[in-house]
Amino acid sequence: MRRSFIVLTLWVGFAVAGADATDWQAFMLESAQVNSSFVSDQTGEVGTPMSHPDGWKSPKTGLLLSAVVPGAGQYYGGSLLKAVGFVAIEALSWTMYAVYNAEGYDIDAEFRAYADAHWSESDYWDWIAGHSGRDRNDLPALREWEREKFSHGLHEQKDQQYYEMIGKYDQFNYAWDDSEIGLLDDGWTKSQRSARRLYYEGRRDASNQAFKKATTGITIALLNHIVSSLDAAWTISRHNRSLAQASLQFEPMKFNHQPATVLSLRLNW
Repeated sequence: MRRSFIVLTLWVGFAVAGADATDWQAFMLESAQVNSSFVSDQTGEVGTPMSHPDGWKSPKTGLLLSAVVPGAGQYYGGSLLKAVGFVAIEALSWTMYAVYNAEGYDIDAEFRAYADAHWSESDYWDWIAGHSGRDRNDLPALREWEREKFSHGLHEQKDQQYYEMIGKYDQFNYAWDDSEIGLLDDGWTKSQRSARRLYYEGRRDASNQAFKKATTGITIALLNHIVSSLDAAWTISRHNRSLAQASLQFEPMKFNHQPATVLSLRLNW
C-alpha cells in the first residue's frame, strides 16, 4: 500500500507574508493539479487510491508458504539461495528420522528375539518358587510374593515393559541361560551379572538411542518450518522496503472544510 507522511503543514491565512490569502490558496490549488495522484488519508476528498509499486510481494503469503513447505516463501520472495537451504534442511531432517526410526525398530526386533532365545520365564518362576517356598504351580501366589519382595513384577504380556525389565533389574538375572547367580541376598554388582544380559542391555540401549535420534530429526523439521516462515516474512519485507520511493512536495487539502496547503513527504512502498 502507498502511504503519505506529512512532515510540515502550512496553514494559509490572512497573515502569510502580507499576501492575499485567497490568491495564495488559489495559486497552490492550481499548482497542485500537476500531481493528481495525491491521497489524503485524513479526508479522502482529494485524488485517487494508489496500488503497490511494481515488484511488491506479500510478507503474509511468504510466511504461510514457508510454514507449509520450508523454502517456498523464500522462492516466492525471490531468494533462491535461501529457498535451497531450507529445502535441504527439510530433506535431511526427514531422512534422519526415517533412517534412525527404521534402525530403532530393527534393533528392537533383534533384542526381543535374543531375549526369547536366552531368557527363560519358566526358570524365573522356578527361582521365585525356590526362594518363596510357595507352590511352583501356583502362579498367582508366586506373583503375590514377587510384589511383596520387589518394586517391579514381571508383566504377563510380552510388551515393551516386559523386555525392558528382564534386562534392567537384578531380580531377573538368574533366568538368563548363562547365569549361575541364584541367591536372593547375593548383593549383585554389575560384574556379577550375566554376560548375555549385559549384551542384551547394550542392544536395548542402542535401540533407544536410535529412536531418540529419530525424534531429533522430527524436532529439526519442526524448527525448520518455524524459522523458514519467519525468515520468509522478514526477507520479503526487506525486498518491499527496497522498492520505497520518497518525494517532497506542496499539496492541497481541506482542514475543517477550509482550503489549506501542506508540505508532504510521500513514501511509497
